Formats: sequence, structure tokens, C-alpha cells
Amino acid sequence: MKIASKEFVIKKMSELMITPKKKFSQNFLTDYPTVVEAIDALEIEDDDVIIEIGPGLGALSQEIIERGYKLDAYDIDEDMVSHLKKYFSFYSSFHVEKEDFLKVDLSKYEGKKVKFISNIPYNITTPLIEKIVISSLDTKCFEFMVQKEVYDRIKAKQNSKDYSPLNIFIEYVGKLEVVKKVPKQNFIPVPNVDSIILKISFINERQKDIEKEFVKITKASFLMRRKTMLNNLISLCSSKEKAKELLNKAGIEENARAESLSKDDYLRLAKIYKEMF
Repeated sequence: MKIASKEFVIKKMSELMITPKKKFSQNFLTDYPTVVEAIDALEIEDDDVIIEIGPGLGALSQEIIERGYKLDAYDIDEDMVSHLKKYFSFYSSFHVEKEDFLKVDLSKYEGKKVKFISNIPYNITTPLIEKIVISSLDTKCFEFMVQKEVYDRIKAKQNSKDYSPLNIFIEYVGKLEVVKKVPKQNFIPVPNVDSIILKISFINERQKDIEKEFVKITKASFLMRRKTMLNNLISLCSSKEKAKELLNKAGIEENARAESLSKDDYLRLAKIYKEMF
């Protein structure tokens, strides 16, 4: 039986004596064709390492494993991890750990081609992408599912009210594309809105020597959206004078707002910041 089915989800929840946990934003996918499209979009090659964040009951995991690929998964729900270990116990290619992915040491994946897939709450999408960006991994893509209403925020452009570090980080690493729209009826429990599967392809040439500074200075600039760049950078630069010097060297107005700056502006700031500090 496919895990991505209403029959399986209902039966397994009854068997495990559990209900979807609101604190983990659990909505279990029940449409197998959606699973197939999601995994097809990963374009997995034999030497890829696939990392799944928040596998839940294992709808996506099952498809990856049964196609013969290696999969490492991380989930913070003990019930899900226990279920997955038992259900996929015959597959040596599958490994799951009960761990907050934001705390996982990714150094063990260095030197390998890595692809990420996840069904996660929107509020941890940004820190996840930050973690992946500042790692030294050879990341090829990150595929994830969000509620449809959140997509407008994720695709926001410069000078818009929703423009944020997340938009800048996505533009920096590559391109964002829609894989599939998923009706809310394809989940248990049924959420209030439809969802959408997105894929970030890491195709741009990256400036790894300043990535940590790039992430740090971009986040600091958006700390208080109503404040100017100068005011937001004072804390990061330890003084108003240093913040002014940084902005002046980068050719950016002191009273500029974070949302008015481009990705290239933030990369320039990061380079100068590293030289100054």
C-alpha cells in the first residue's frame, strides 16, 4: 500500500494511536501522483545524496527508497521516527534520525552532491535555506511545500513589502520554480488553503568566501523594516561611525531601506564588511 493514500494514513494513525500534531504543522499527503511528480522534479542521479527534512509518515520517503536511492531523513517527532524505522527496516539505503535539522552537522555530506526535499512549516523555511546557503555543501536543489498564500511572499521582488532575506538568498543561489499545485483535499487533516510545491535550483556561481557575511548582513538589514540601513547596521558594526563607513564605501545611502537594495548590493556590503571587520 502506498503511504500517500487516505487508507494508509487513517489506518496508521489508528494503529499508532496518534493524531496529527498542530505544533509540528502536520498535514499528511494522501495523493500518490503528487508524490511521483515531486520526486521526478528532483531529477535524482545515482551519485546524489538525498536529504529529507520532516518526512512524517514517509510518503515521499517511500518513493525515493523504492526507486533504489539512498535517503537520509530528519524529523523531530518521535512517533514519526519510530514508525519510519520499523516500516523501512528492510532498506539499508534509508537512515532516519530524531533531530532538529537546524542543529544537524552537515559536514558529513561535504564532497557529495546533495539534494534536499521537505514538507515544512513556512516559518522555518528561511533558517533552513540560510543553513544550506552558508554550508560548504555542493547543493544542487531544495524542493519544499508551502501553503499557496505563502508563495506570494516567497516570490516577492525588490521594493515590495514582502521582500525579505529569503527572496535575496533564493536569487543568490539560483532560480525558483513551481513544481505542482496541490489541492487542500489531498491532505489529512484538510488544511484551510491549497499548497504548492516549489523547487530552488542552485545554479548560480557562488561567492563562498563571503557567504557567512552575506547572510549576516542581509538579516541585520531587515531586523527592523521601518528603520534605515544605517540604524539597522549600527549594532552589527558596533558603532554608528563604522556603519556609516560601511555604507559609504558600498555606495549606499544611509537612509535607504532594506527592501530597496538588490542582491548585488548585499554582496557588495558583505565583501566590504569582511574587509573592515
